[in-house]
Amino acid sequence: MHRGLRTNEIKENTLEAFQNAIASPFTDGFEFDIRKTKDQQFVVHHNAFIKNDLIRTKTYKYLKQNYHLPLLSEVLSLKTDKLMLVEIKDSDIPYERLMQILESFPDKKIYVMSFHNEVIKKLKELGLTKKVGVLNYILNSEENLYDFICLLNNFTTKKLIEAYQNRKVEVFLYGVINEEEDLKWENVYYIVDKIPRKKKF
Repeated sequence: MHRGLRTNEIKENTLEAFQNAIASPFTDGFEFDIRKTKDQQFVVHHNAFIKNDLIRTKTYKYLKQNYHLPLLSEVLSLKTDKLMLVEIKDSDIPYERLMQILESFPDKKIYVMSFHNEVIKKLKELGLTKKVGVLNYILNSEENLYDFICLLNNFTTKKLIEAYQNRKVEVFLYGVINEEEDLKWENVYYIVDKIPRKKKF
C-alpha cells in the first residue's frame, strides 16, 4: 500500500495507516517515505515541508510535538512479516545512522529505495544487508546497483519486466490509475493507493 492503508479518519504515512495495511489480508506490505531532521533523526513524511516548516531544519522533538511524525525506527518496530518499502527522500543523509537503524531489524523484510542513485550506491558500498533499489531506473545507465527496480506503470512493458526478472531483479510498479487496466502483469509488486480486488502490494 502506498504510504499505508488510509481511511477518511487515518492519514497517510502514519503508524495507524501502516497497521491497517498489516491487518489487511489483501496486501503484501506497505511503502513509506523518510526524511532527516536537524538533529539527524529519520521521520516519516512525504513532502520536504509540513505546513510552513522545512523538516530538515527542525528537530525531531519539535516535529513530534507539533505534527506527531513517527520515527523510522517506530515503523520498523511494528509487528509484521510483511514487506516494508522505505523510500529515502533526501540526498544528503547521515549514512551511518541510517545503517544502524536498518540493520537493527535483522528479521524484518525491509526494502530500501530512492530516486537518488548515489544514496543507494553508498548504502551498497557500506554493506547494507537489506534489499536496495531505485525508482525510474530505465532513465539511468548504471548497472548492478540494485536488488529491485520501481518503475512507473504507464511506461512499463512485459518485455521490460521480463528483462529485469531474467537478471533476478524484482519489479515494483507505481502510478496505478485504473485497476482494471493497470493490474495486468504477474510476478510484480503493485504500489497502490486503495485495496484492489486482487491481492497486491
